[in-house]
Amino acid sequence: MPVTLDALNIATEHLLPKLENLFFDDHPWLARIILNGIDRRPSGGEYAAFVVTTDGPGNIVKLLTGSEAYAYGRRNITQQARVFIGTHLYTFAVEGEALRHSDGETGIANLLQVYPEAGMLDFRQRAVGQNLTGNGAAANADGWVTVNGDQTYNPDGTALSGVLDFATPAAQTDTVFNLPKQGAANGVTGWYNQYGNVLSFGSSGKRIMRDVYNACHIRSGTWNSPPDLGLTDSTSYNNYYESLDDNVRYATTLKGEDGATGRDGLMFHKLELFIEPSIDDNLTFFGHGTNGTTYMFNTKTWFILTLGQDASKETKGFFEVRPPFKLQGRDAWGYEIVCAWQIGCRYLKANGCLEGTAII
Repeated sequence: MPVTLDALNIATEHLLPKLENLFFDDHPWLARIILNGIDRRPSGGEYAAFVVTTDGPGNIVKLLTGSEAYAYGRRNITQQARVFIGTHLYTFAVEGEALRHSDGETGIANLLQVYPEAGMLDFRQRAVGQNLTGNGAAANADGWVTVNGDQTYNPDGTALSGVLDFATPAAQTDTVFNLPKQGAANGVTGWYNQYGNVLSFGSSGKRIMRDVYNACHIRSGTWNSPPDLGLTDSTSYNNYYESLDDNVRYATTLKGEDGATGRDGLMFHKLELFIEPSIDDNLTFFGHGTNGTTYMFNTKTWFILTLGQDASKETKGFFEVRPPFKLQGRDAWGYEIVCAWQIGCRYLKANGCLEGTAII
């Protein structure tokens, strides 16, 4: 008996939570950020403000006799950052002919794989590609923030700078999350990311990686933790792998669904380093080209904002699927996956990036 649209819809509803877990378990970038929680904002304003910190909150008082009067000072170390939360739709059609040519449980399974499963995973992969490389303009995904400081993103009609600059703090002058970086004329002190330039991995690669790692850790502020996630291209990853003695190659594995093996990585101190396909495939999107790119993230400092909070009144904004509808003049039903979310960072200098890591 042919598969009905109702049967496909019911199966899709049961599948989507499983798909979400599968993708996030298998992709360390969004998985780590989601652990920090998703800030679901009431609908009504696309511009969302959040507080960032740039240093410690107090000052030191020196006592000589113990009778001195002193005030409880408070430094202005908090700033109000801002992002624009636009909406991205992923649309696809399920043809009536595809339903009629499918039959039973096997037919439903095949339809799920071809349509909602492939669509949901494709949408998430495009979002991650934009986040990490800024490659989403051709696919209309450039409304999402990119951490690639060599690219811009365009959430509201104005090009905005990527988050992590491949430059020393003094040379970081871009405005990120509506705040000028420390190197700008009126820049916010402490608002910058760590950076390293590897001229030859064989001679100084691990040392410069340690420099950036330690700088992120020492300046991690109230989080008091080192960067925990590293993402890089395959050549840079292999350079690091080959630099390690067999006896000190500490591997890590990102587990997929039900404990199935996802991605294999390597430990660098307390950071888990993984090959990121979107970086590997889009090195031309970085100003230093094919010389290699490595990110070091303190994922505790990152979070996700959504525009909606109540699915009964509006989509919550985080890969929500709308009910299917008949397409006018076609023997097909349309599906829409809705995203109205944006990433933010509360403490930029706990994160870093390196270039040149692919150079031997």
